Amino acid sequence: MTDKTPATDPVVPTAAPGASAPASAPADPVKARPAKRGSGPLVTALIIVIVLAAGLGYALWKQRTQFVSAGREVATRLDTLTSDVAQARKDTREALALAQAQAGRVAELEDTVRETQSQYNALQLAWQNFNDSASDELLANDVERLLTIASQQLRLAGNVSNAIVALETAQSRLARADRPRFSSLQQSINGDLDRLRAVSTVDIPAQSARIERLVALVGRAPLLVPDAAAPGVTPAGEARPAAAAPEVDPQAGLPADAPWWQRWRAEMASWPGRAGSALAHELGGLITIQRVDEPAALLLSPEQADLVRGALRQRLLTAQLAMLMRQPAVWKSELENVGTTLAKYFDNRSPDTVAAQGLARELAQTDIAVRLPDVADSLNAIAALRAAGFKTSEQD
Repeated sequence: MTDKTPATDPVVPTAAPGASAPASAPADPVKARPAKRGSGPLVTALIIVIVLAAGLGYALWKQRTQFVSAGREVATRLDTLTSDVAQARKDTREALALAQAQAGRVAELEDTVRETQSQYNALQLAWQNFNDSASDELLANDVERLLTIASQQLRLAGNVSNAIVALETAQSRLARADRPRFSSLQQSINGDLDRLRAVSTVDIPAQSARIERLVALVGRAPLLVPDAAAPGVTPAGEARPAAAAPEVDPQAGLPADAPWWQRWRAEMASWPGRAGSALAHELGGLITIQRVDEPAALLLSPEQADLVRGALRQRLLTAQLAMLMRQPAVWKSELENVGTTLAKYFDNRSPDTVAAQGLARELAQTDIAVRLPDVADSLNAIAALRAAGFKTSEQD
């Protein structure tokens, strides 16, 4: 009973003795494959986690580095800003101190200006009081002195401008004083001023310039006999000396192969004509035909010619002085004498002489006798005020 074999035991096939051992090899890979499939995803996940952790750590480190750098930069900028704010505060305090100092100075200047203005007002008031309290006699003395100056300028110098200035000064003096007693005198001064302003005066600078031009023409104009001032001046219309007479070739009409005796005869025949031409050429400059109304003008020596020019210049200076001194008789007489001398001793065919004579005639015809008014009305008015007296007005 014990030798029974259980029915349920599996029957194990027996392999043939000649079969090879690797026949059972496929069963091992089948058993080992499930183990490999379970460990592979874990390794991959582990690697991914490690990589992510490393990347996250690097990112965190990089971010921390940037934060540290940014913090340092912010700290640096904060330090700079703090220093700038401190400097600005310092500058502001200095500017405020300077402004306060300037304000103090401006206040001092304003005080000084106010004090000066008050002093000026006090002086002006004192001056006004002085003018108001001045006597009429002092005002009359001032006005009379100005009227006397105007009268002297008109009578002695003939200077209308200075007389107008004196009268205007007297007029302004009366206007500032504002005295009713002097109203008639002020009206007389206004009338004299209107008459003086309407006077037509002589243009002294223009006439003096014309006299200077006449002096220059007298120095250039040639005399009938050349002198040191114009020794080489040839009068207008006078023929200049002829050039050397051209020589005529007596053998010009003979042929080139003419015999000697024909040449000699032509030479002999030309001698009289050549001699006459040479004589006429030499003697032509020795004879001059000219009409002179004053024979004595041709007998002037160089020294006398200089005296004539000097006398003309002296007469022109005298005429200029007569114009300044308002002496029409002397002015006209001197210029007429200048014109007569120019016509008598100077060459009337020269352009300078003609221009000098015309300018002398124009100047002689200029009337310098300006009728100047006087200030008699103003002087009579001030004399009437003095005759009436000033004590009564002062007592009033």
